[in-house]
Amino acid sequence: MPKKKKWLVVLVSVFIILLFLLPLLSSSEEGELDPESSASYDLQVVLDDSGQFRISAEIDVLNESEDTWETLGFYFIPNAINVEETPTLMQDSAAAAISSVTDSGQSLPYDLENNRLLIELEEKLLPGERQRVKIDYTLRLPKDGLRLSQDGGSYFLAQWYPMLSFYQDGWSIEDYETKGESYHTSYGSYRVTYDLPKEFFVASSADDGEIQTASSGKIEGENIKDFYLAFMDPEEWTTETTAANDTTLRMFFPAGSDIIEETAEMAVEAYNFFEENIGDNPSQELDIIANDGYMEYPNAIEVASDQENLEDVLVHEIGHQWFYYLVANDPFEHAWLDESITEYVTSLFLSHYYDNEDYGFESETAMAEYPGTNRYSNLPLDDYEETEYVATIYGKTPVILRDFFNERGGSEEAFDFLAAYYKEYQFKNVDTETFKEFFNEYYGEDYSGFFDEWLK
Repeated sequence: MPKKKKWLVVLVSVFIILLFLLPLLSSSEEGELDPESSASYDLQVVLDDSGQFRISAEIDVLNESEDTWETLGFYFIPNAINVEETPTLMQDSAAAAISSVTDSGQSLPYDLENNRLLIELEEKLLPGERQRVKIDYTLRLPKDGLRLSQDGGSYFLAQWYPMLSFYQDGWSIEDYETKGESYHTSYGSYRVTYDLPKEFFVASSADDGEIQTASSGKIEGENIKDFYLAFMDPEEWTTETTAANDTTLRMFFPAGSDIIEETAEMAVEAYNFFEENIGDNPSQELDIIANDGYMEYPNAIEVASDQENLEDVLVHEIGHQWFYYLVANDPFEHAWLDESITEYVTSLFLSHYYDNEDYGFESETAMAEYPGTNRYSNLPLDDYEETEYVATIYGKTPVILRDFFNERGGSEEAFDFLAAYYKEYQFKNVDTETFKEFFNEYYGEDYSGFFDEWLK
C-alpha cells in the first residue's frame, strides 16, 4: 500500500477512535470532581468539670486515588487557633494537645504545623485500600471565640476534630485562614458518642430527634461534609421547634430572647422557598442556634441573636445548606461558588419576601460599589485583603449574577438554572471550571467572554 494511503488509513482510524473516546473522556474529566479520599469517623467526646475535652478519634480512611500513599493528611484546626500560628487572630486561643497517634496500638510518627497534620504510615496504602488510625487529644475551647467557642457554660464545637483532607495529587492543606473557610473535605459517615458532667441541650450535624437535655448519648450521620456539635447549658438557652415541609427546624435562643417568633417564621419561609425553587433538601433536621456565630455547617447553622441582623444572616446560612453542603466546593480556592451563590439566592428570597428587589440587593449593591473590589471572584483566599474579599465575594459577584439573569427573565430564569445545577451536582464537588462548563452546556452557548470579565 502506498505510504500516503497508509497514513490516510491511520488518520481515519485515529479519528474514529477519538470520536468514540471523547464522550467518555469528557464525562470523566468534566463535571464534578471525584473525591480521591474519604473517611468514616468514630469520635468519642468526654467533657470534664473544668471545661476540658478529652477526645478519641478513630478514623477509617479509604484511598480512592490511583496513588500509593505513605502519609495521611488531616486538618487539625484547633492547633492553629493561637497568635503564634495565626498572627492575625483576634480572639482567645484554643488549647489542643495530641497525646497519641496509633494504628492497632502501635505509635505512628506525625508532623503537626499550623492546621496541617501529616501521619506517616508503617506500610504503604495502595489504591482501594483502607487504613484505620486513632488520634487521642485534649481540647479547651477559646472563650467567646469564632466558630470553635465556649460561651458561658455552653460549648460550640466547629472544625474540632482531625478532618481528612480532600486528596488531589497530594495532601494540599492550606494554613488556617480567618477571612473565610480554608479546609476542603469529602463527605463521610460519623458516629459520635459523648459523656458530659451534667445535662445539656445537644445540637449536631446528625439527626438529634426531639429537643431534650442529656448528659450522654450517641449520634450518627451519613453523607456529612464536616461535623458540628454543640452542648448548650439549659439555664442559658431556650428552645423552639417548628417544621418546614418535611424538615424539622430545631431552634435554640439565649434565655429571654425576643426574636423567637420572628426567627421561626422567617426560617420556615426561607427554607420552603429554597426547596420550592432550588430543590428538595434530603435532610430531616436543621438546627438553628442564635449565638451570633454567623456560620454554616451541615444540618446546623449559627445565626444572629438580635433583631438588626436577624434576616440577612438567617436566610444566608439556610441557603448554605444547598450551596456548600449539598453542592460542595473547595472554599479556599473557589469561595465564590458557595458564598456568592448563597448571597445571591438570599437576596432573591428577600426581594420576593418584601416584593422589593432594591431592598433585597441593598447591601450587595453597596458593597459592589466599593472601589477596592477585585476584578476576579475566584482567587484563593490568601490573594484577597479582608475588605476586598468581602466586597468582591458578597457584593460584586452576586450583583453580576443578578444582572445576567435579569436580562434573561429574572429570578425565575435564575432558579431554573440553579435547580438544574443543584440536581446535577447534589452530594458532589465542583470548582469554577465545572460551573462554567455546566453553564455553557445549559445555555448551549460559549459564555467565555462573560466569564473572562470576572473569573480568572
